[in-house]
Amino acid sequence: MTGWGDVDLKWKLSRAVTAALGVALLAGCATGLPAGGITPSVDSAAASAPVEPSPTATVTTPPPTASATPTPTPTPTPTPKPGKPAKDTRKGAELDIPYTVNGIIVVSPKHPVSKKYLPERVKPNGLTAETQAALDELTKAAKKDGLTVKVRSAYRSYAEQAKLLKQKIIEYGDEKKARRYNAEAGKSEHQTGLAVDLWDGKTWGDGIRNTKLGKWLWKHAREYGFILRYPPGKEKITGYIYEAWHFRYIGADSLKFKPNDTKTLEEYLGIS
Repeated sequence: MTGWGDVDLKWKLSRAVTAALGVALLAGCATGLPAGGITPSVDSAAASAPVEPSPTATVTTPPPTASATPTPTPTPTPTPKPGKPAKDTRKGAELDIPYTVNGIIVVSPKHPVSKKYLPERVKPNGLTAETQAALDELTKAAKKDGLTVKVRSAYRSYAEQAKLLKQKIIEYGDEKKARRYNAEAGKSEHQTGLAVDLWDGKTWGDGIRNTKLGKWLWKHAREYGFILRYPPGKEKITGYIYEAWHFRYIGADSLKFKPNDTKTLEEYLGIS
């Protein structure tokens, strides 16, 4: 039988054991804390919830940039060949102004002018100012080569040309022959102030072709704006027989003729 003393002892021992167990438990919990202090508690539900994977961002790939269509190199437009000059349809008062092709006046049996056509002229030969200046340069050049250039005939009016032809018909005794060398009034280049008959002061007529000056002019006149207007073998085109003395001023276009060229102005302008 247990006495009250034994009961009291057991109760005290039980209290001691309980106290010791409590200390031990507290010590065990303390060892799991971080050294820096208390960590805020985390909601247990949130902590235990499964982590949803972050949705993969949809990357919109822009459509490939259309490469700029290269601008095609334009095909060069071929320069059109000059067409045939307009037909000469002048009549009446229209003949007061000469037929012109590419800025070049044409007076011939097929392209006449009226008596009212009066170009501006200068002394001493009644040529246009530009023609006279070019003739002066040609004369100086010939002189350097030891040759003398003289003017046999230059400007002639409509009335003067009519008178000359009448005289030549009488002189030749053959109108057809006279017209091969002498133009009808209104059909002579001399009325333009652009034509001039040249010689050396000694030899005139067909013999000019064989003189030093005649040969020099046919070769070099083109360098000063003049061309031999009525070359040999082209009577059907020009309307006149070969004249080694008759030169016509056409300006810079003369350089498109060769030395001793037999090309006519009509052929050059495309109206032959």
